[in-house]
Amino acid sequence: MANNSHQRKKKRSKTSKRHKQQEPAGPRRFSEFGKFANDLLTKGYIHDQTLSISTHSCNGVIITSRASRQGRRSTANVGAQYKYKNAAVEVNFDTKSSIATTLSFRGEILPSMNVNASLRLPEYGSSQLNLKFQQSLRNAALSISVGLNQSPDILLSATIGTSSIAFGIESKYKTTSRSFSRLDAGISVTNPSRDASIILAEKGDLLRLAYAHRFGQSRKISAVAEVTRRLSNNKNSLAVGVSCIADKLTTVKATLNNRGKLQALLVHKIKPNSSLNISAEFNMKVLDKIPRIGLALALRL
Repeated sequence: MANNSHQRKKKRSKTSKRHKQQEPAGPRRFSEFGKFANDLLTKGYIHDQTLSISTHSCNGVIITSRASRQGRRSTANVGAQYKYKNAAVEVNFDTKSSIATTLSFRGEILPSMNVNASLRLPEYGSSQLNLKFQQSLRNAALSISVGLNQSPDILLSATIGTSSIAFGIESKYKTTSRSFSRLDAGISVTNPSRDASIILAEKGDLLRLAYAHRFGQSRKISAVAEVTRRLSNNKNSLAVGVSCIADKLTTVKATLNNRGKLQALLVHKIKPNSSLNISAEFNMKVLDKIPRIGLALALRL
């Protein structure tokens, strides 16, 4: 009898755990509205040559050296990053004799609060302190970011709904001018195969509609279309894109917009943390123009 009751308790605990795992997550944040479509259309495309090498030291410091060339202009920087529990510090040096230090901290008492401080020398005027509070509830998500510098801004975003459909609003308030510099609102509908969003941005002047579809059970092929309309001058723009995961190491993407700009991208992983990106841009309306080629190699030793 004792064994039977013990087994029943185990079954109840397993079923309760399953129910907890199957509980729907809260709504996505406003910054994630249309993110999948935007990443497919813009992320990873480069027009210069970039080489970055990262190494690990024995005490956990990550040192990254990066050099890039765009036309005749070349830039380089060296950065170091160290993480300890919930804190991280990052220091970057570049060829312009600029030093940037960033300190981020996530509290254990309030895990939803992030503190980020950045210091730039000699341009100390652009240094700032950001306090970001993110709280996810069952049917709501809230994010507050406050920058303390010469012209402090307050960024507030809130969404309500479920993991499938969410309504959100985001606004930026400038304390110096006591006015809202940005006020956006939108709706997002998503499921494992589809991702659609409608966003009214720039104080109601810009309407953006994005739709992404993942094909097949493996969802290795994705297609996206994005339409934007400027209400003040009735100008429209259209962009379409497609992405294909050829295998575990290779991904191919391509985009085309109504201005005739055609972009292609090949991403190949050399190692789990190293990758090679090759991108090309061609203007179909200007056939005599030489296509732009971009190359990025990231190595992690």
